Amino acid sequence: MVPTRKQSVPRPRRRSGLRGPAAALAVTGVAAAVAATGLTAPRATATEAQAAALTVRLDPSYQQPSFQGWGTALAWFANVTGGWPDAQRDKLADDLYGAGGLGFTIARYNIGGGDSPDTAPYMRAGAAVPGYWNRPGPESPGWWDPADPDHWNADADANQRWWLTAAKARGAQTFEAFSNSAPYFMTNSGLVSGAVDGSQDNLRADQFDKFAAYLSGALQRAQDSTGVKFDSVSPVNEPNTGYWHAGGGQEGSHWDPASQARMISTLRADLDAKGVTTPVAAMDETNPGLFRSNWESYAPGVRDAVGRLNTHTYGTNGRTGVRDIAKGEATPLWMSEVDVGGSVPQSFTDMSPALDLAGRINDDIRELEPRAWVLWQAVEDYENMTPAHENSNWGLIQTDFTPADAATEPLRKNKKYWAMANYSRFVRPGARVINTDDAHTLAALRPGGQGAVVVHTNTTGAAQDITLDLNGFRSVGSAPVERYTTDATKNLQRESDVATAGRSLKATVGAGSVTTFVLPGVAGVNTAAATAPIGAPRQLVGDNSGMALAVGTVSGTAAPVQRTSDPADAAQQWTFTKSAPADWGSTAAYRVTNVGTGKALSVSGGVLGFAAPGSSPEQQWIRSTTGDGHATLINRATGKLLDVTGAATSDGAPVGVYRPTTGSNQSWTFRGLAADG
Repeated sequence: MVPTRKQSVPRPRRRSGLRGPAAALAVTGVAAAVAATGLTAPRATATEAQAAALTVRLDPSYQQPSFQGWGTALAWFANVTGGWPDAQRDKLADDLYGAGGLGFTIARYNIGGGDSPDTAPYMRAGAAVPGYWNRPGPESPGWWDPADPDHWNADADANQRWWLTAAKARGAQTFEAFSNSAPYFMTNSGLVSGAVDGSQDNLRADQFDKFAAYLSGALQRAQDSTGVKFDSVSPVNEPNTGYWHAGGGQEGSHWDPASQARMISTLRADLDAKGVTTPVAAMDETNPGLFRSNWESYAPGVRDAVGRLNTHTYGTNGRTGVRDIAKGEATPLWMSEVDVGGSVPQSFTDMSPALDLAGRINDDIRELEPRAWVLWQAVEDYENMTPAHENSNWGLIQTDFTPADAATEPLRKNKKYWAMANYSRFVRPGARVINTDDAHTLAALRPGGQGAVVVHTNTTGAAQDITLDLNGFRSVGSAPVERYTTDATKNLQRESDVATAGRSLKATVGAGSVTTFVLPGVAGVNTAAATAPIGAPRQLVGDNSGMALAVGTVSGTAAPVQRTSDPADAAQQWTFTKSAPADWGSTAAYRVTNVGTGKALSVSGGVLGFAAPGSSPEQQWIRSTTGDGHATLINRATGKLLDVTGAATSDGAPVGVYRPTTGSNQSWTFRGLAADG
C-alpha cells in the first residue's frame, strides 16, 4: 500500500542546500527532437537587447578522466512503474535509456531494507522498496539467518529488477547497488525510516555482520535474476545527517563516522570471504563538505577498503576538496545523486528549472571532476509535485505514482528533461571533459579524441554572441558544426549549422537557453597554447597572501617559505617537468624544481623539503584547476596539498603540506616572470 493521492510527505533529503544505449549515439538522430509550442518565456534577467558578448577558451591540455556516463537512481519510481503495463514502462525506459531518449548508461539500484509485514504502511508512494528477506514463520529475536535459504526471498523487488533488465537492454553499461537502510529486524527502532532520535544510529550494534551478509546476498540474487553485473555497492547513504527519523516517509539511517567505517570494512570483508570483487563505494554523503569531514575520520585501512568515492551535491560547499581527495587517493569519484526542484512553481514550460539543472551539472563537473553524474530519480510523482503539495519541479518526467489507470497515465516531460538531453546525448561514455574559462560552458573531447562537444548555458534574458576560442587544439578542421537548442520554445531542436573561422567559432545563442555544439574537426593539443605549466620558469603565488613560494632558510636549513613577490629572484622561480610528457590528463604529475638551487620540492616523513631531482612519488605533484587561473598541487605520495602553514600572510612564513581544506592558503597562481605578471 502507498499513501493516498492527496497525501504530501515531507522529504528530509530535499531541503534547500541539502537534498531531499549504445556507447555511441548518432548525433544526427537528434534532429527528430520535437519542438514544443505555447511555452512560457524565460524570466528576464537582463533588459538589454543583447547580452554582453562572451569569448570562451577551450583547453584540451587539461583533460578529466574518461567519463563513464549519466544516469539515475531507480528506487521509488522503478518500484512503482516497473509493474505498469508493458507499453507504458517501455516508453519510460526508452525516454531515459533509449537512443532516442536521454541515452543514460548508469542505473543505481536500491536494495530495500523492508519494514515488518505487521507495520501499517506509512511511506510516500513508491518508497517502501521490498527487502530480500523472507519470514517463513512467527518472528523471534535474532530469527534471520543469512545461511538459511528459507530466510531469503530471491524473487523480491520484481518492479525495480525489471528496470535493471530494461536499462541493460537499451545499452546501460554501469550498475551500482545502494542501501538506504537495513531491514527492520536489524534496527533499533524496528522501522527502516530511521531511529527515534534522528541523530542516533539505527543499525543495532550487534547487526553489522548480518547487514553485510544481507547486502552481499541481495546483490548476488539481483544479479542472478537480471543478468546485470554490479560495478559497485554502497552500504550507507547520507549517513552523518539528522534527516532520518522513525516514521518518516522514506528509508534512511544515521551512521556516525565510526559506524560508517565499521560498516565499510565489514562489507568489504564479507565480500572478500565470498570471493566477490565488487568494489565498495562510500559514503554517498549529502554534500562534499560533510563527505570530507567523514573521510578525514577514516583510518587508512578503511580508506583502502573503498573502491570508489561517492558524494551528493545537495549542498555545494567543498567540491574541490573532494576532487583533491580522490586524486590523492587515486580512487575514482562519482557525483552519485542530486536533483533540483527549481525556484518556480510546478511547470512543464518554464526554463528556469532547466537552467538551474544545467548550472548544477556545469559546476559539479568543473569542480569535482567526477567519472559519472547521476540524478536522484529521473521520474517523479506528478501528484506530489502539484500546487496542492510540493508545487515543485523534481524529476525530468512527472507521472502519477498512484494512477487510476497506469496504461493511460500521462508521462509529462519538463524543460529539465530536454536540457539534460543537451548533455547526455552528446557527452558519451569515454569522453574526456576539458577545461574552459567560463563557468557556464562545459566542453568534452569525444571518445577517441577526434572532435569535441560544447554545451553552453545562457542564463540571461537576452540573446548572446559567443566566440569559442579553439587555439588550444592542434588542428581545427573545417567540417560544419552542428547546433542543438533547448529554450522556451525549442526542445533540443536542431538549428542551422555554423562554421569555424580560422581557429574560432562564432554564434549567437538565445535568451534563457542551453545550446550544444558538435565540433567534429578539432583534435590534439597545441602545446604552444597549453595551460599546463611546462616550458619557461614561473612563480607560484599564494592566493591567500599574494606572496611567492621561495627557498628560504629555517634554523640554518633550506626550507620552503613564502616571500614578497620578486620575479627576478631565482629562489622564487620554479620549473615544472611532466612525468609523462604526452599526458594531458588532470592527474598528470610534475616535478617542481627551483631554478636557484636545482633542488626539487619533495615530501619526506610528512615534511615538505627539497631533494635532488628524481622520479619518486614524493617529488610528484598533481595540478588541479577549474580553469579559472588558480590551482592546487597534490603530492602523489601523501595525497596532501602544498599549503601555507596556518594560512599565514607574513613574509617568511613556512610552507608545508596538509590535507585538502579548500582554503585559499592551498590555492596558487602560476605566474610568468615578466614584470607585469
